[in-house]
Amino acid sequence: MPLTLVLLLLSACDEPTPAESAAPPLCETGLDVTWDGWAAGFMLSQCQPCHASAAPNRYGAPTSITFDTLEECRAQAGAIEDAVLTRGSMPPAGGITEDERALLARWLECGLP
Repeated sequence: MPLTLVLLLLSACDEPTPAESAAPPLCETGLDVTWDGWAAGFMLSQCQPCHASAAPNRYGAPTSITFDTLEECRAQAGAIEDAVLTRGSMPPAGGITEDERALLARWLECGLP
């Protein structure tokens, strides 16, 4: 088999499939959910009533779990995913829409940008 044909066949293996080229990776679309663009407001309205360091009544929330800053959220990302998305136990009164759940999942999956 001529070398040119071998190289041509090998280069074809590196081409993206139609499915790969049709949909960019979730976090590289330019529409990713960020702390400043979405997550800070979500945390303020849905989590900080009990999980803010200055919350007047934490309603039994552990004082060691606060979501005042992006860094605190990053440190607790696994717990946020488990409590909100996996078990659905937070917030205890509910109120999170399916759209908010999807945005939260995207924010967590993208590394809490």
